[in-house]
Amino acid sequence: MPYFPRILVGGVEVDLSHLEPFTFHVDSELAKKKLRVRALFTTHCFSERYGTIPHGAGDPLIDGDTKKPRTFCPVRFQCSLDLPKMILNLPGSIVRQTSAQRNWVYSTVIDHPAGPYHIFFEVKRSSPDQRTWQDLNLVIESAHPEQDAPPSVRGQKPFALVCGEAYTGNRHPALRGKRRR
Repeated sequence: MPYFPRILVGGVEVDLSHLEPFTFHVDSELAKKKLRVRALFTTHCFSERYGTIPHGAGDPLIDGDTKKPRTFCPVRFQCSLDLPKMILNLPGSIVRQTSAQRNWVYSTVIDHPAGPYHIFFEVKRSSPDQRTWQDLNLVIESAHPEQDAPPSVRGQKPFALVCGEAYTGNRHPALRGKRRR
């Protein structure tokens, strides 16, 4: 069974199979091992808050059984086609912590629509029953072109360090004891 079933939008079937979960590896000095990271995507990678953009009659509500339903967004969907490749580039990238502190953001430039594209994610250690095949869960909470302003961020780190810290539960030794002002 697919992670996201195909949906019918404007009478056209939309295939979301490019957003199937996958595993990749991150070399972590902090964890002293190659971490197995499972990437999972949410509907926010291809949908927009209901009422923000036009919703065609008969088009499905996405997350319609929640308090915050969404609608298919053709721009987010088009950008999501390259999202798995962007995720595979994270191990050598710098990411920034969002003001929410539990999430991180990776920003890159895309051709269409021109401008920054922001990928918001959370990294957590896998549950004990998953640890035989993966070490971390990387949940892509949202991904979209910049809308009004850049995301509010607190600091930045190499993605591999973020993964090492999530796996070990410790901040990097060189960063311990530093206080924010």
